[in-house]
Amino acid sequence: MAGIGFELKEIIKEKSITAVFKTFGYSAVLSSGPWVISMIIILGIGLSNIYLYHTQDPTQTMLKASVTYVSALAISSIYTGLYQLPFTRFIADKIYEKKYYLILPNFIGVVILTIAGALLISIALAIFIFDSQSNLFILLYITLFVILSSVWIANILAASLKLYKQVILFYLFGYIAIYLVAYLLKDYGLEGLLVSFIVGNSLLFIMLFLGIIYYYPSSNKANQRFIRFDYFDKKLFKKYWKIGISGMLYNIAIWIDKTIFWFSPIVGYMVIDKLHASMVYDFPIFLAYLSIIPGMAIFFYRLEADFAIAYAKFYRAINRHGTLKQIKTHKQEMINSVTKSIQEILFVQGMFNILLFLSAEKLFEILVIPKLYLPLFYVDVIGVQLQLGFMSILAYLYYLDKQKEALLYTLAFVLLNALLTWISIQMGPYFYGYGYSITLLILFVASINTLNKILQELDYETFMLQ
Repeated sequence: MAGIGFELKEIIKEKSITAVFKTFGYSAVLSSGPWVISMIIILGIGLSNIYLYHTQDPTQTMLKASVTYVSALAISSIYTGLYQLPFTRFIADKIYEKKYYLILPNFIGVVILTIAGALLISIALAIFIFDSQSNLFILLYITLFVILSSVWIANILAASLKLYKQVILFYLFGYIAIYLVAYLLKDYGLEGLLVSFIVGNSLLFIMLFLGIIYYYPSSNKANQRFIRFDYFDKKLFKKYWKIGISGMLYNIAIWIDKTIFWFSPIVGYMVIDKLHASMVYDFPIFLAYLSIIPGMAIFFYRLEADFAIAYAKFYRAINRHGTLKQIKTHKQEMINSVTKSIQEILFVQGMFNILLFLSAEKLFEILVIPKLYLPLFYVDVIGVQLQLGFMSILAYLYYLDKQKEALLYTLAFVLLNALLTWISIQMGPYFYGYGYSITLLILFVASINTLNKILQELDYETFMLQ
């Protein structure tokens, strides 16, 4: 899906400050997607509750809404994680085969099955989790879960659309709608906030869906079906199951430390029926996640504009019987791209983190967060930077079709994050966050060594092990 990379490179060729900001601004939005932008909107609504208007018990209402939304966001991302990476690979294969007419029907088929599965999961969750909520609240929760699951699937194709300016406008309109509807329904409490999340995400999904229809139109052939399920073919399942499992495991891993804190009798507490939160852990970690937007922008640009292009050249040279010198040159371009990407991520994100550390006290005052959480915030910011580095390595492993290695690393992420987080809680408040950060440090260092070995032996493996 390097098409967007060519577009971004064209912008930055203008060699102006405006072009740089445009390029990395587009990259930031496209790479952050619903997860980070949702957190920004929730934070914005919370600050509005505090500073601009007052509703009855605004803090508690916002907390309940945030926990409800985050639970739907987390579980839906884990559920759809099983589909997202394999479907991305399926789409990439169809683009390579120039079978564009298969993309839209299969996208619709995946969305239909995703919605069906999301309905079953959300109904079971609502029955299990909510004991004292109204039927309206339960209906809104089920609707929100289904919509978020659909957005995750549509978001897969969003970055592949060359209509990237329109995609960014889709995000903008969708999440501004959340804020505006939340303001209009501020007197309706929890249900009003849930309606705002549903309206904004529904608008986003509809716009992404229409963009996909426009960009990947169906064929005019008489036998062309509007809905197809080629993606669920047994042969494809055998081919892609490892990246499906690793995608789900990765999403489990990024939520497992939060879950352990939520349900720990030491630091967790009940917010709404069986949904828990941890005031000690939640605010610092979610603020830390917002800090990675600059690093995400750098990573997305380098992956799509540099590595993907060098990768395509390398395999094009092999398929078209290029010379050994050409093959080695393109392999070195890939290695240089990976090296440059990781160096820039660590440098840019590191510089941003230093600025964040210097302004953290003032930021916590503005956000009305006790300064007691500052030490944990500093640890989480470092951990999130390491997660960004680890995520980058995983992306390269997926590009190189190293499914086994990616699966093992995501499994290790789940197990280590769970174990070290639990140990950190037992050791006391001074160690909170260290379990998460140490896990990512171990995985980042180990995965870099694995990727380096794979890249060094890539030409040998391509020719000798096929």
